[in-house]
Amino acid sequence: MLSTKKAIVLLAFFTITFSFAQEKIVLKNIDQIDISDLTKDIQIVKKNKDNFKMIWWIPTEYWEVVMNGSRIVNSKDINSFVTILDEYVLVASMNSELTAYGNFKPKYSNIQILDKSGTVYDELEESEISAEYLEVLSVLKPSMTQTLGELGKQLKFHVFKKRDKQGKLITPMTEFSKFSIVMNQKSRFNIKLPLASMVEEKMCPEDDELVNGNWKYCPWHGKKLKLQTK
Repeated sequence: MLSTKKAIVLLAFFTITFSFAQEKIVLKNIDQIDISDLTKDIQIVKKNKDNFKMIWWIPTEYWEVVMNGSRIVNSKDINSFVTILDEYVLVASMNSELTAYGNFKPKYSNIQILDKSGTVYDELEESEISAEYLEVLSVLKPSMTQTLGELGKQLKFHVFKKRDKQGKLITPMTEFSKFSIVMNQKSRFNIKLPLASMVEEKMCPEDDELVNGNWKYCPWHGKKLKLQTK
């Protein structure tokens, strides 16, 4: 049996090894995030002949970026709105067939989330969702329909719990992780975290060029990338 002294030294060694193994993630400030880049990261479209499938994971940060600097809504109301939305995971989906007349015919969709460990999560029933959240959702639906037109009419919203049985986030924005959104148990839409659009770009030591913050090495020079923020 190890002595107390040896146990402490061994524990310290593993702690140091673990800390070196972790890659630091530096997220951009909300006002530095490009809404177009963020949207590309959270919307995935699959087309097969006349069938269109789309998954849109809508994290709380999306709303913060959209409403940043808004003169219409004051900061207090924005914070309240964001707090309510942060209670669950929100996913929008579209599964439609393009008809001969150029219209979209909606098809049945069962949406699930598959976390990195392989655990499957079904969407929540309306009775499992807070009244405040449902109220906000009832405002979002017609707003998106009006903004997105025909596409907005096809969107369906799915609400999932935010944490697993151990209390860990299912879609952790600030960790190196991944999850999938599965449609009808067949079509899988994969999302890797953190989102590239939300991570501060890293600098190549060779030419000081800023590149994807999720990369560890420059793909052109092979050099280890540097963080801008220490």
